[in-house]
Amino acid sequence: MAASVEPAPRSRQEQKEEEAEGRLWPVVIALVLSAVVGTALGWLLLSRGKAPTPDPAASLQLPASLPPAEVDQRQQLLNRLRALQIDRAWFLKLVDASLLAQFPERGGRLPSDSLEDAPLRKVWNELAEEWLARVEQLPPELRRRLGSFSAGDWQSQQTRLGAQGLSPAVLRQLVSGSAQNLLPGRSGEDIPPEPFRQLWYAAAQKSLANVQIEQIQTQLGQTRVLSAQVEAGGARLFPIQIGPGSRLVLGVNGSPLMQMSVFAADGALLEAKGPLRVISLDRITSAPVQLLITNEGVAPALITLSLRVDPAPPVTPTTPTTPGEPTPTDPAPSTPTPAPTPEPTPSAPAGPTPPPPVPGAEPKAN
Repeated sequence: MAASVEPAPRSRQEQKEEEAEGRLWPVVIALVLSAVVGTALGWLLLSRGKAPTPDPAASLQLPASLPPAEVDQRQQLLNRLRALQIDRAWFLKLVDASLLAQFPERGGRLPSDSLEDAPLRKVWNELAEEWLARVEQLPPELRRRLGSFSAGDWQSQQTRLGAQGLSPAVLRQLVSGSAQNLLPGRSGEDIPPEPFRQLWYAAAQKSLANVQIEQIQTQLGQTRVLSAQVEAGGARLFPIQIGPGSRLVLGVNGSPLMQMSVFAADGALLEAKGPLRVISLDRITSAPVQLLITNEGVAPALITLSLRVDPAPPVTPTTPTTPGEPTPTDPAPSTPTPAPTPEPTPSAPAGPTPPPPVPGAEPKAN
């Protein structure tokens, strides 16, 4: 039986290197596995969280059968939408809705790429240019949000400004001017349906961002004069504290491009929107009276506001009257005038009197 050959004894250095390699491999395997798993999870999350970018040509529906001039025109529109950072899907819905509202007889059918729909496609392009010109008026931060505004944005503005004393009627008056510029032909105070509603919300954000509120305290018999500046395209609200039952005389001077309106404490309209002027309000029932001034110019402008609070004029009591007696406002009964006596009608002149008969003469026979 052959003797077994025993391996040569290893040195301490070799043993240390072998032990180090044994500890290193699990670490390497763990790092490789974590990298593989992390990469897979990353791709999975990115594919779920990020929607694929739609093809601009497909969203604008540019079939190859369209004339080259129309393709170029719509491509330019696409470039402008991208440069202005306007949501492409919302804008297309806006133009489509405008076209269908203009041609209700089509029953919701959009124009095709056929030759017979060429006039309708021309109208679509014209509407797109008009809407784009209006949207360009908005600041960039509002243009980027078109298509994503919600009713909550409007409610938060109402809550914030309502806490400062603005009634809902005053808020809608503030929005109406900007909304009519963006939505011509529609009432600025009515919230339209989508996709037009996005422009109404944007107008609200724009107009209410520049509103300034300044409380005015008054005393009976005191006249106050003050000056204030109204920013371009902005508004200024003056809640005027006045005792119930008082009379308010109010005068505002400023730029012809400014307008004023007056509201009661509950939002009821006391003076309709119009030029700056002098008004008198008798018997204020509740406070504050809300004076709203808007500046429709392109530059800030100063106003001069003067007001005086007087006691309300006394009410003239009505005097009770006995039935049958004339009231002070009734005309006194008049005495009947006798009818004039008719003058006698002159009689016809009498004929000639015949001469007296001659004595002894016989009458002659006729």
